[in-house]
Amino acid sequence: MRINKVALKFLALAGVLILLAIPLANVITKASNPFEPSNQSIDATNISGYYQQNFNWNDCYGGFKCATYKVPIDYDNLDLGEFDIAVMKHVAPNAIGNLVINPGGPGGSGVDYAYSYAGVFTQKIIDNFNLVGFDPRGVGRSAPIECLSDAETDQAYAASSYPETDADMAALRADSQEFAKKCSSENKYLAFYSTANAARDMDILRALLGDQKLNFLGKSYGTYLGTLYAKLFPNNVGRFVLDGAVDPTINSFEQAMQQAVGFDSAFKAFAEDCMKLSNCVFSGDYLTQIQSRLSDLRKNPIAIGDRKLTESLAMYGIAFGLYNEELGWPELRTALKNLFNGDGKALLDMADQYTGRDSNGRYTTNEAVSLTVIACADFPPTKTDLAAIESAAPLFGKYVAFGDVDCEYLPKSKYELVTSSINLTSPVLVIGTSNDPATPYKWAVKLASLLMNSKLISYQSDGHTGYNRNSPCVDQAVEKYLISGVIPAQDLACSA
Repeated sequence: MRINKVALKFLALAGVLILLAIPLANVITKASNPFEPSNQSIDATNISGYYQQNFNWNDCYGGFKCATYKVPIDYDNLDLGEFDIAVMKHVAPNAIGNLVINPGGPGGSGVDYAYSYAGVFTQKIIDNFNLVGFDPRGVGRSAPIECLSDAETDQAYAASSYPETDADMAALRADSQEFAKKCSSENKYLAFYSTANAARDMDILRALLGDQKLNFLGKSYGTYLGTLYAKLFPNNVGRFVLDGAVDPTINSFEQAMQQAVGFDSAFKAFAEDCMKLSNCVFSGDYLTQIQSRLSDLRKNPIAIGDRKLTESLAMYGIAFGLYNEELGWPELRTALKNLFNGDGKALLDMADQYTGRDSNGRYTTNEAVSLTVIACADFPPTKTDLAAIESAAPLFGKYVAFGDVDCEYLPKSKYELVTSSINLTSPVLVIGTSNDPATPYKWAVKLASLLMNSKLISYQSDGHTGYNRNSPCVDQAVEKYLISGVIPAQDLACSA
């Protein structure tokens, strides 16, 4: 089976290089599960019963606290039942408060993010806040969406992302229908996995933590979660940092097009930097050279053991390398040089790092399906204009153009769209990186204009997101705001 799953749509996780190096899912299988569902009895005759639960924190994983709490599957029909949401907390000995965190996605695990805190947050934030990560509904350990076996997930990632003929398009639609049918048969409540519902779940978490207002740091897709929270609960917004911002007003095709343009721009910066070095695989027209090699892979994938590096897997590996200039670019230079010499192993390894596939062929997350289902629950499908997206983004465009096909066959949700500005009494901080491949800088500009009482930090750099990425200017502004509540007096421009 092939999923028409386009991972370049809100391409997964800020800090992905760190997160995928620590597969917490593997730890959990070797120990007693601290995320066992709570057996609390909740008076669900109205929503207040969910706000009156008690956290039963368990010591877990050598210094963390773990728990679950219950949320209604459908906030408009409490009789439908409950999901259990997994939470992990890293406790600061002298904490001034709680900071709820989300790494991105859809499909990113806040539990894994909390577990990876030492490489994700600056020391001042670690010292001053209890870092609280939760897996949003459908993700990781929170009523996870499960549709595919590991072998089927392998096939889904390896399959072509775009059709070239009418027959290809018919096959893609047939595969999407099969995927939706399989998902619906194995997951009873697919229509209720939206980000808006995850935001409602986060407000229950705020209350159970004992906080009048929510302090939140969200990256990438996590900024969309934070934006919907601000729309639904404007009076409960505390200190919010929205880093690698998503524009919540554009439709799904515009998102795909603008993100593809972002990745094309990031690849251009990478290639131009590469060509300054004596051992770079590119010379002159880098775009034609990489397109030619990808075309070769489409016709003749490279055998690597019992697997093959396909065109789509190569694109995942390339995208992975563009996330981080310092760490990703050198790895990508080597992988592409090897690829041009007929060796695809390094690029396949990068694709596996992106997708969370371990050396035994197991996937450490359910991101492959949760991304698709949640994204489809958030935005209605829109018509694809292949010519327009290929013109705007000649490298990445066609790979993300058909991301909405699955959405045509999955159950429709109640969309919670942002169509106007959001008035907030508490100031919030938005961060945009000038050449961010996954969340284009103009998205941050747009989000800052929508959130009344916000300030924008513009980080002049390549790579995804801005906080804790080698800019003292960004980090100090974030720390001062979160710890002391002091936001920059005006929009701020930063560099490394």
